[in-house]
Amino acid sequence: MSFFAPSVTTEADALFSYLEQQCTQLKLTALDLTDEQARSTPTASSLSIKGLLAHAAQVINGWLQQVKDPTRYIGEEEYPTINDGLGLNGMFDGSGLPDLTIAEVVAIFEKSLTEINAARRSVAENGTDLGTVVPTPGNPWMPKDFVMNVRWILNHLTTEIARHAGHADIIRESIDGAIAYQLNAQADGQPWPPAEWS
Repeated sequence: MSFFAPSVTTEADALFSYLEQQCTQLKLTALDLTDEQARSTPTASSLSIKGLLAHAAQVINGWLQQVKDPTRYIGEEEYPTINDGLGLNGMFDGSGLPDLTIAEVVAIFEKSLTEINAARRSVAENGTDLGTVVPTPGNPWMPKDFVMNVRWILNHLTTEIARHAGHADIIRESIDGAIAYQLNAQADGQPWPPAEWS
């Protein structure tokens, strides 16, 4: 997938397409990194690319379970089982690191991305209205009167992944100078810089 999201048709198509595109951008920050580079924290932050990928995999996978079944309440006690299904033991916030190689973490992240297509199919096949209200998790950081719907979840996911892709862009550039346009070109088998830039 290129640096730009593809053309979209419906609102649901746009929400899923932009989420997928931001996930791709986050994943590309790990392109050709060694394990040491992927766990490094070269900025003032304690975040690493490996940590961000593990965190994002959990976030994507967890929220999309709710999109696939909007009426289901998912409590915090279910998170360990949901994470085990991905191959992650524990909760990761971007600074903690799973005891896995970067290749294993990227594979887990890619597994979480399969949930995007599964959720997209579920919404289409079930005729899920994006305004469908979902049970609010009992998290202490959410207001008691907060109303959440499928649309909110998909927008929230995209903004969170975009924020983490930005974090990872800065980390990656601090590691070896590679920028997002360059990583997209490499992933697409294109020269960097483009020939027309010279």
